[in-house]
Amino acid sequence: MLNTRRAGNQMRASVIGCGIAGASAALALAEIGCAVEVDEAAPQFTDHQGWVTLGPSAMTGLDRLGVAEQVWAVGFPVVSVHTVDTITGDVTDFPRYEATHRYPSTHVWRRDLLSIVRNRLDEVGVTCRYGSTASVGDLDADLIVGADGAWSATRRAIGNCTEPGYTGQIIRYGHHPRPAPGLPTGVLHFWRHHNGVVGYVADARDGSFWFSRYNSDSPSLRVDLHTMTAALRDTPVREILDASCWASNPIALYELDPNGRWHRDHTVLIGDAAHALSPAAGRGATSAIEDAVILARHLREHAYRVGEALESFTTNRRPIALATYQPTHGQRPATISAHELNLTAGRSQGQ
Repeated sequence: MLNTRRAGNQMRASVIGCGIAGASAALALAEIGCAVEVDEAAPQFTDHQGWVTLGPSAMTGLDRLGVAEQVWAVGFPVVSVHTVDTITGDVTDFPRYEATHRYPSTHVWRRDLLSIVRNRLDEVGVTCRYGSTASVGDLDADLIVGADGAWSATRRAIGNCTEPGYTGQIIRYGHHPRPAPGLPTGVLHFWRHHNGVVGYVADARDGSFWFSRYNSDSPSLRVDLHTMTAALRDTPVREILDASCWASNPIALYELDPNGRWHRDHTVLIGDAAHALSPAAGRGATSAIEDAVILARHLREHAYRVGEALESFTTNRRPIALATYQPTHGQRPATISAHELNLTAGRSQGQ
């Protein structure tokens, strides 16, 4: 249930961007009693292609926001990860359940996830203006959240001139309505090879999802589909490749160094605006949802004193972003517990 602060003492928050990070932040801030408005530059019904695999902590965050069951219903569980290095022959496996979290990793179409969180905004009374290119200087609020992506104008507005850097890889995604024969469903498979990494995950209901990350000196190089999927043709995925009902164009992958400024005065960056990640990290959407919920938790813990809350939020989240941006070889990304995503932790008296 939403908690409402005292009449006449309600904090006003503005969120720039209504992607996964922005919509989650708006819901989290509404949950702790803020009056929230959102501005999103894109039209409401843009066709969002592609998918995301949410970590267990992301699903816990969505549970705090009242939408995890809906996401679970339209997605499917990813119970483990299986990696084969075709160069060395090394094979590794690890589960995608984590202690304290109710849900495992969950694979979902991006469009379905956005639809669910945006519908929830309507349900809780958050105003969202689509097709609105509002900037920090346009907004009058106690707190402004920049969730406007890797090429964030909000980041530049607070004096952080860091720009995303090309990772040296391009990617293609594809989908087939049936699983590939010979591979288990609910397992995220990776095959490392000389030119990059290919991957696959499937569900009996939702079919096959495959991708190829391919090394390229230039972000604009147009590598043909057959070349980019050659490594998949050495796996059981070959059975469904040529019959895939959808394949993306090549997409250049960028990432953002998280060392730059994350906040100034009453404005803060979250998600890709602060620390954009290559899909290679497998943490982009998960980090965005964690940011959103933890920002709201810090605001409540610091009795809605914005300056203190933003400093505390940055101190908490930057090390996790840095560990993902510059990972130690062989070390899995840092995880957070369900307790850390508890919006009621540290609630101040009278708030």
